[in-house]
Order: sequence, then structure tokens, then C-alpha cells
Amino acid sequence: MPYEQLLTSPRQDQIVRLVRSQGYMANEDMAQHFSVAVQTIRRDVTYLAGLGLLCRHHGGATPVSTVENLDYDARQILNSSAKDTIGRYAAALIPDRSSLFINIGTTTEAFARSLTSHRDLRIVTNNLHVASLVSGRADFHTIIAGGQLRPRDGAILGAAAIETLSSFRTEFGVIGISGIEEDGTLLDFDLSEIQCARTIIRNSRRVLLLADHTKFTRHPMGRVGDLHDIDDLITDKPVSESFQRALEAAGVTLHVAENNV
Repeated sequence: MPYEQLLTSPRQDQIVRLVRSQGYMANEDMAQHFSVAVQTIRRDVTYLAGLGLLCRHHGGATPVSTVENLDYDARQILNSSAKDTIGRYAAALIPDRSSLFINIGTTTEAFARSLTSHRDLRIVTNNLHVASLVSGRADFHTIIAGGQLRPRDGAILGAAAIETLSSFRTEFGVIGISGIEEDGTLLDFDLSEIQCARTIIRNSRRVLLLADHTKFTRHPMGRVGDLHDIDDLITDKPVSESFQRALEAAGVTLHVAENNV
């Protein structure tokens, strides 16, 4: 569900946008901006913080951190419409009877939901939610990586997961990411996730990176790789001219998924 559908008034969407643009907004300033009572703003901020769309502080609000990951439930809501669009677009790039890795993330889960019209796929994944989404298809041959399950988001990680992923070579590797620097550095939060993503990249003939535009504003500390490690970038909005040049220099094909895909 797009996060906009969870908002109870247009003002709440405007609060999110205002806080993101300003970095910090005091409740009193927002109340004056929207010509409402401070109590009304406090209720809005509390509600929006519960959705993971901003951080509530005494007297005001700030955007969610760009260096710490959001909770899984918040990531499912945030920009979900764009993730669904990216997922549908990326699924259309996968032929029937293909082999593919699918890694951790809410965007890769959107991709898995879009595979319903495909036939005879061979899937290797360390994402329990992805495995569940494709489990009803008798003509899909799905291998789940062994390892330690992370309950909060269905990730399967650790040495056993890496060993499983290393045992296969697929035509496609479909991966998500938590952040992308302007110079093309690919970033993530968790070392175990990074190791699994690198293993998928090494063992895929063609790597598809699925990343909505918010990933260009986030800056995790962990380095997964750079643009030379991928073949296709599927996103939902045009990129900057400098980033377009970096894509061209790395030989990466850019796909901007439109809402009507």
C-alpha cells in the first residue's frame, strides 16, 4: 500500500515533505505554517513517526536517518508504489525459463510479486519472503539459502547462506541496495547482507539493481561495490547528469520505470 493511503489528511503528506526539505521543524513553526493548533501538529507528528516517515523529537521533528536503516514495516510502506512499478519493470526483463538470484529487500519482494506470468523459473534466494511469494508455482524451482534467519525481515544470512549462494551460477542476479553515492558507490547497512550481495554479484551473468529514488539520499557505511559490478539499474525517476555520465562510463543500462508499466 502506498504510504499516502495511510495518511489521514493532505497536511500530513505536506509535513513529511516540509521536514525532509528543512531537516528540522519545530511544532510551533509547523502549526503557524499550516494555521492549526500545536496539539494538531503533535498528533500528526506522532502518527507519522509511527509509520517511520519521520523522527519525533521534543518540540519538533526531523527526517528519518540517512545512515541508519528503517524498520522492515516502515520500508514496506515507504515509496511502495514506486517499488511496485520498479518490480514490474524488472520482471519484464526476465525471460521465461531463466535462472536467477533474488536477494534481500522490499523492492526485490515487489519484483517477486511481479513474476506471476512467468514460466519455468529457477530461483535461488536468501529472502524468506521472496520464497513464500513464489512458493505456489509448481513450475518454479526455488532454492532457499541455508543460514541464520533474521526474523524482522526474513533475511537469511551468515556463512551457510554465502556457501549456498556460492554453489550456483545464474543468468540473472536481482538485487536491492540501501544507498547509492553520486560517484556510483553502492552501499548497505549490514556486513552479512553485503557479503551475500557480493556473492550474488560474482555468480550472476547479468546483474539488475533495483533502487527507487530515495536510495540516492541515503548513506550507509558499508560498501557493496560500484557501478562496474552491475549491468542494469532500474529506478523510478531520472538521475542527475553527472550520475548518467558515471553509468555510461561503467557500461550500465539505465531503465526509468514509468507508472504505467
